[in-house]
Amino acid sequence: MERIGLRMLVLRVLVVALVVTLGTRLYYLQVVDKSELTQSANRQHTREVVLPAPRGDIVDDMGRPLADNRQSLVVSVDRSVLAKQPGKGGNVLRRLAKVIHVPSGQLRNEIRLCTKGVKKPCWTGSPVQPVPVATKATNAQVLRISEHREDFRGVVVDAAPVRQYPQDAVAGHEVGYTGAVTQDEIDASASEPGAGLHDEDSVGRSGLEKQYDSYLRGTDGIRTVAVDPTGAATGTVKTQQAKPGDTLVTSLDTSVEKLAQRSLQNELAASRKVYDAKSHKNFVAPTGAVVVMDPDTGRVLALASYPNYDPNVFIGGISQSELAKLSSPSAGTPMVSRAVQGQFAPGSTFKLSTSSAIVMDHQLGLNQTAACPPNLQVGNQKKTNYDSESLSGNITLARALAFSCDTFFYKFAIQGWNSDQKLVDNGKQPVEALQAMARAYGFGSAPGIDLPAGDQTSGQIVDRKFLQQRWDADKKQYCTNAKQGYPTVADKTRRAYLTELAKENCSDGWRFRIGEAADMAIGQGETTVSPLQLATAYSAMVNGGTLYEPTIGKAIVDPHGKVVQTIKPKVRRHVPVSPDVLKYIQQALRFGVNGSVSGEPAFAGYPVSRFPMGGKTGTAEVYGKQDTSWFASWSRAGTQKYVIVGMVEQGGTGARAAAPMVRKVYEGLYGVGGSTKHPVQAALPGGQMPQQLPKITPYADQAPAGDIVGAPPQASATPAGTANVAGPLNGPAAVIRTFSFRQVNRRQRRRPGGPDG
Repeated sequence: MERIGLRMLVLRVLVVALVVTLGTRLYYLQVVDKSELTQSANRQHTREVVLPAPRGDIVDDMGRPLADNRQSLVVSVDRSVLAKQPGKGGNVLRRLAKVIHVPSGQLRNEIRLCTKGVKKPCWTGSPVQPVPVATKATNAQVLRISEHREDFRGVVVDAAPVRQYPQDAVAGHEVGYTGAVTQDEIDASASEPGAGLHDEDSVGRSGLEKQYDSYLRGTDGIRTVAVDPTGAATGTVKTQQAKPGDTLVTSLDTSVEKLAQRSLQNELAASRKVYDAKSHKNFVAPTGAVVVMDPDTGRVLALASYPNYDPNVFIGGISQSELAKLSSPSAGTPMVSRAVQGQFAPGSTFKLSTSSAIVMDHQLGLNQTAACPPNLQVGNQKKTNYDSESLSGNITLARALAFSCDTFFYKFAIQGWNSDQKLVDNGKQPVEALQAMARAYGFGSAPGIDLPAGDQTSGQIVDRKFLQQRWDADKKQYCTNAKQGYPTVADKTRRAYLTELAKENCSDGWRFRIGEAADMAIGQGETTVSPLQLATAYSAMVNGGTLYEPTIGKAIVDPHGKVVQTIKPKVRRHVPVSPDVLKYIQQALRFGVNGSVSGEPAFAGYPVSRFPMGGKTGTAEVYGKQDTSWFASWSRAGTQKYVIVGMVEQGGTGARAAAPMVRKVYEGLYGVGGSTKHPVQAALPGGQMPQQLPKITPYADQAPAGDIVGAPPQASATPAGTANVAGPLNGPAAVIRTFSFRQVNRRQRRRPGGPDG
């Protein structure tokens, strides 16, 4: 009996404990944690639909659009509506497939949910979100869907913002393009502030679109919809509207960019008609570039490059064949900006750096002189001036620059090399003044322009350390090439040259030879720069020694038209050159002062008294190719200064191609030349850049997008304001308006005497 009583007691305790535990849990859920329980229940009966944010504009210094959005007709399929139809809407999909010219099987795959074991194509977005199946629907396609609405239940047509580039290929390299977001990018954005990225989003892939993507893309909105137990949407619970992206205001000027591009392409076409006596054929002139900068701020007005490309080709996706053509060397690799990514031997334009090094290394004073012989022995080679020209007697550095005497500069390169070699032989570090000055001017490192790192080049400045590292890495390949002798190279002369070079590199490719120092002094050999790097270096000379990181962005303006960030150019460094030396070099190359300066004949008749200017030509010799033509210049209109650098690959001497091309840019910039009947219109009236930011029209208040077919037309937010269906009858808006009227009239005929429900 006692045992039975004990057992009953234990049982009672357990029952009481269970009741207390259950009561406590119920109290916690229903009283203490009531809100969480409610939210959890709601989550099981709601789904989220993403409302993509309109991407912000990119505009030039006058507010003219370089990238904006247009309204495009998008056909989508609502899976929830299809699921309630016989055969899960199979007949609707088959009819739709014929209209939008997509196989019905592919269409069914595109709208199915991406789950485990389901291969792409499939839908990765919300189950209740309409799946876009045609993002470039034509008017005829949408009319077909509208006129036979009863045959397309569950098919939705919306007007959606689509990226476009109104200037086409103008500034295409700088502006860049967008592309569909990847899953990795979506996952990475989950930790970002805000809503992050979604499947429906696009992100910047190159140029300014990529560099300023976080500002441009805005924040997606979210529409929460109620769903029934089958997952079908039954109504809207709440809507958080999308926040449009910010507008990027740039220093690029569309008029100047067009002028630079036109001048470049005209010169390339003209050069191809000129016979080159040196190579016994016409100039090839395959590529070129023009850079226009404000030297006092580092702001970029134009970065023209040829060949170029139109970023509109990326809208809605690009085919593999189109992409291959844009990247093909045989087509000139149009996606590569020669202005920013190109690497070319600079020729005598590099003498800005060499002259600075000679003086600051105390090899020659500004009042001292040296010889300019027709040739000079450098190691085991005899190096000459262009066409073996020379000047009698000793000359100043200023005269050597104006005449562009190579042998003058060879002498000091030899002196510097001998001095450094003595230090190396004694186990000490060489000074390498030429290389140090080149790097101070920004050569050998990326210019730091506000474009993605992969969109700009560092060029190359060779020194002893660089050669040693390269030899350590490539010695095996050098020796293999020397032994095999390049059997795949068809040209015998080139094959012999490459083989001999490989033998030399195999044995002592680590040496920095005296000839390499001499070549560097005149911008030859392995020295390479981009036109943008050269423009920043000459800007430093013009502004008194400040080397800027060139800048395109000027300001970020929010959707309400408020400036939220001013983008100020960054000072990279001050070149280690005294102001007196910089003024001396600038004066030496000024037109109309010291007699004939290299490149000055191309400006005969130009009003240098109104627009003072100077410049330096460069003719870079490249083995197996024709000479590359360079001209680096600067000018002034009142207090406004400009630096313009022009380059024509395989175009001959700097005076023959690049200098005349740059003259055309200056004439168009200032409105110089032409005739009384046909004057040249100034790209910048008075030669003045706009000092104030352009007025940016705020976005209109966002309204939820609706189904165009069968719903009243709704306004949609655009960077230029509100675009609605009252627009001209030649685009999506006209189609939308026609649909609305036709649908209403049609319903009235079917149901006379009363409104449609």
